[in-house]
Amino acid sequence: MSLWKQPPAKELTAEVDKKIVALMETYQIVGVSAAVVKENQVVWANEYGWSDLDREIAVTEDTVFRIASISKLFVATSLMQQYEQGKFQLDDDISDYLGFSFRNPHYPDVPITFRQLLTHTTSLNEDETGGELYVVFSKASRQSDPPTMEDLLVPDGSLYVDSLWSSFQPGDPQCFAYSNLASMIVAAMVERMSGERFDQYCRDHILRPLGMTVSDFHAQALADINKLGVIYSLEKGQFIAGVDDCKGVKPESIDWSNVALGTNGSLFGPQGGLRTNARELSKFMMAIMRGGSLNGARILQPETVELMLSTQWAQAGVDQGFQAIGLQFHITDEFIPAKRMFGHGGSAYGLYSGLYFSREEDFGIIFVTNGSNASAGTRGSFNNVEEALIDTLYEEIVKE
Repeated sequence: MSLWKQPPAKELTAEVDKKIVALMETYQIVGVSAAVVKENQVVWANEYGWSDLDREIAVTEDTVFRIASISKLFVATSLMQQYEQGKFQLDDDISDYLGFSFRNPHYPDVPITFRQLLTHTTSLNEDETGGELYVVFSKASRQSDPPTMEDLLVPDGSLYVDSLWSSFQPGDPQCFAYSNLASMIVAAMVERMSGERFDQYCRDHILRPLGMTVSDFHAQALADINKLGVIYSLEKGQFIAGVDDCKGVKPESIDWSNVALGTNGSLFGPQGGLRTNARELSKFMMAIMRGGSLNGARILQPETVELMLSTQWAQAGVDQGFQAIGLQFHITDEFIPAKRMFGHGGSAYGLYSGLYFSREEDFGIIFVTNGSNASAGTRGSFNNVEEALIDTLYEEIVKE
């Protein structure tokens, strides 16, 4: 158990630094990694607080954190790279690619498509209603002989439950339900189409080409486990170390060498398991803002980026946080009031993260926090800690 405290005081010369440190005091924020992009360049980046409270390790430029659902943007990018190679069409039936029939049993003749997977409109129930099946599946997969997606998704499978599905027809605008499980399905199909393990695929085709050299979906691949920040939840006034509390020792390796590609999809946490930081995330964001390329490395074609950022679903009142979505990219006017922003947020185990950019005004904001005393905010699904960081970075850096 850890009590919150500030790191040793250092000289703060910039107004933005003073304000962020003040916010950390107000909201008991453990650590922060943040960056701002403007006019095709990183105009500001900094780190604050603790990576590891118990061992008193401060956050540095090289610290990486689990970033939760921002990871889904990388999963979608890996799938759309397959799209560019002509391996599928967005409205194809994914059953033809999974190797088994994937249907809502209430609508056995209605196909479920790639577009629906990337827009949360498959008619899979939201995670809470569905029994957090992605968590059940992930935990069951922490062994050398993990279950298959068929065990989870097909009636009579060993992990299948009826609560997996809603009563809506796939594709019905009212059936929007945020699904972590959908990203696991996408990751499995990326493996089947590419013939590469998901973590290795993202490393070779997205992360390293963009110069994201310390980022990875696989904790075992991190060069220095001491650079992996601990995620903390606040319980009864104390921060409890949870995810990635490795204490300087790499997690025990699981031998998945005998797991057939495309049969599981959960092994490397595609729904939220990318470890990275704001400085490295800025490279991905700039690539998307520039139509899919950065410093000579192209991860997507411009027309694919346009497709991913175009509104694929919009429905007010169905979900608190999502009013519109492209192909996995959240489209919102609530990150900064009255400004149309594209990106994704993340929330899990006590961490909060955000990556959003404005195409019209050509700027973007990224932040990752690894623990705080957060409570409800006033803008969509963003909490008060997120709103305070967003507003500070916008006022002090973007508008400067």
